[in-house]
Amino acid sequence: MNTAFTLQVTHVSCIRQQRVVFENVCFHLQAGEILLVEGPNGSGKSSLLRLLAGLSTPTSGTITWQGVSREELHYLGHLNGIKLGLTVKENLRLAAYLAGQDDVSLTVLSRLQLDSYQNTPARYLSAGQKRRVALAKLFLIPKKLWILDEPFTALDVSTQAIMLARLEEHAQQGGMSIISSHHPITCQAPMQRVRLASC
Repeated sequence: MNTAFTLQVTHVSCIRQQRVVFENVCFHLQAGEILLVEGPNGSGKSSLLRLLAGLSTPTSGTITWQGVSREELHYLGHLNGIKLGLTVKENLRLAAYLAGQDDVSLTVLSRLQLDSYQNTPARYLSAGQKRRVALAKLFLIPKKLWILDEPFTALDVSTQAIMLARLEEHAQQGGMSIISSHHPITCQAPMQRVRLASC
């Protein structure tokens, strides 16, 4: 994995419907690092992640990516991005196909405790199981950059630990992760924190 990529965010502000969501956010992130965006509900965590993913534009300030393209981005928002009519296995095979992979190893199903549900349509899964299917793509499809909005939502403690280990592994391999959470998170990889407050 090419480790020569960076993100520079300079005085970024976001105003929505004449309301200041956040202002003057600044940070510099390198490959091999994790950024944790913290703050209470309504503080603009999701809005900041959407800006970083290129899904919307800031009111002011600059977001500069060096050495990474949008094709190398894995974005996971509040919605899981899975097809409810497809089985767990079909969802993962579809995601792999859309990413240009011919075949996919489904050993991740066991790692995420989904192996007994691989032939179950996603509509019958619990909220936590659906989230695990969405997060399984991080194990299957190699991307340099992960932008994950509240990735630990609806996960039990053991699955949270698995995902935290995966984030650390991604950083060790030279990847970059930007995650939001309103819960405290600690990990072994280099991690910066940006705290947003409700305006």
